[in-house]
Amino acid sequence: MMILADLLEIPMLKNTRVTAGASGLKRTVHSVNMMDSPDIFDYLRPHELVLTTAYAIKDQPDILVKLVTEMAAQNCAGIGIKTKRYIDRIPDHVKEVADRLHVPLLELSLDCSIAEALHQLLGRIMEFRTHEMRHALESHRKLSDIILEGKSLQQMMEALSNLLGLPVLLIDSAANSLAQSHHFEQAEYRQTIHVLKSHLPSRLPEQKPVTIPLLASDKLPYSHLACYPVQTYQPQGYLLAFTNNAQEDSLVYLTVEQAVNVISFELLKQQAVKERSRRYKYDFFSDVIDGLVTTEQEILHRGRKYGLKESTPYLCASIKKDPALLEKPYRDNKPAELEKEQLYDIVKQQARVEGLAFLMFVKQDGLVMLLPQEATAEQSEEAERVLEAQLHHLAETIWTAHGVSISIGIGNAADRLTKLPKSYGESQDALQTGYNSKKRRFVQFFHVKEFGDLLRLLPPADMTEFIHDTFRGLLQLDTRERRELQRTLRAYYDHHCHIADTAKQLFVHRNTVIYRLEKCEQLTGRSLRSISDSLRFRVAFQMADVLGLAFTEDEPV
Repeated sequence: MMILADLLEIPMLKNTRVTAGASGLKRTVHSVNMMDSPDIFDYLRPHELVLTTAYAIKDQPDILVKLVTEMAAQNCAGIGIKTKRYIDRIPDHVKEVADRLHVPLLELSLDCSIAEALHQLLGRIMEFRTHEMRHALESHRKLSDIILEGKSLQQMMEALSNLLGLPVLLIDSAANSLAQSHHFEQAEYRQTIHVLKSHLPSRLPEQKPVTIPLLASDKLPYSHLACYPVQTYQPQGYLLAFTNNAQEDSLVYLTVEQAVNVISFELLKQQAVKERSRRYKYDFFSDVIDGLVTTEQEILHRGRKYGLKESTPYLCASIKKDPALLEKPYRDNKPAELEKEQLYDIVKQQARVEGLAFLMFVKQDGLVMLLPQEATAEQSEEAERVLEAQLHHLAETIWTAHGVSISIGIGNAADRLTKLPKSYGESQDALQTGYNSKKRRFVQFFHVKEFGDLLRLLPPADMTEFIHDTFRGLLQLDTRERRELQRTLRAYYDHHCHIADTAKQLFVHRNTVIYRLEKCEQLTGRSLRSISDSLRFRVAFQMADVLGLAFTEDEPV
């Protein structure tokens, strides 16, 4: 970057004296402007050097204090004032303000031509910019040639390190190392990678480069870490460069920027190849579980390259993200396809950590995992418990680490590959059963549906209406008596209509039970021993259980 101290070396400023604000001579200069009117305040820009003869303020020199203050607020580079013409000297109180705000105050000599100084300054800035662009183009050419020659990202990192003279490291979004310079063969640098993996992800930006200080305990000859995001159509990771400068060096920034562009194109190419391969895989397995591939020979022939084995039973597991309201705000709104691919990568990585053997693919709005089962019939119960524990841990770990809530439904094992569609359908049913039970982050194995499971398929409003219609006559009673009759009626059916057993359960005389049951018949207008009416009462009680409408003081039916 071009700093003010470097610009003072041009011929026209050789007799210039820094009269105040010398601590700001390292300010960056992007442009130069002339001040010929007192309304310059409205036109100040960051990193701008202002030159003036002070003619516009010769009658009101106190404006200089306001000008210096405003320049500090706008992060201007400094101001050069030609003295001995319209003003004899720069007031001391202006110098004090310039020193306090670190704004360089330059006293231009009488023989300095403002116009010529402006010309030379802009020429020097343009010359430096040209040098930067030439350096950037040369860096881009060298790095692109490496990729075009079919060399690896590792070799590119080595070349980039040589260009910068700094250690560089390419990491993914989870701070896992993808490629690095030779410096990381040393123990202290390898140790730094582990430290970065623990602390860096939360501090990294998604869009803009940032420089962060390193801990003194890192024992490296560098004090800062420059982090540059690498993106394609989604965040891919970060390019890190170790440096001793808290502020970005322009040549380093331009070189790294070119490297990031080349890396982005290479990762985009790799991603396109991987996505095409995945698409073939997804389409094949989707056809298999949809029953479109009907012969075992064809399934084996096409699936062997994905790891599908002959004569191996497979469990089909359907994995789905839980409703968004239960998720932590870990990402912005993104396209559905991108979210599915990210979910695929997250689940795949964690499943490997859990030690699972699996084949996985995307299906509609979720994932499907094929889990080979090598256990014998005697071992199947224990294997199911182990698998359930592993999948529970997988779901909880993903929730903790990534803020993604997933649930898993598992079908019965398919002993033939042609039976995978049935296992997939069972896994979908198991998943829906779990959601009907208002569960989240669950692992649900498929079982033949119980009566309560079937009732959960009905709309709650319809069940509530059925319950109220069944007990309509009892709703006119006070709470205590209504609950007493409902509890008696429930116990009567629970004990298969045996009066004695019902009385024993309720700790009342059998005549009391008979009186209560007769009253229920009168109020509801239904015969308790009628097959249809008794079935209606039993179903109503089951519906109340499904809806959570227990016969309590707080919520009577």
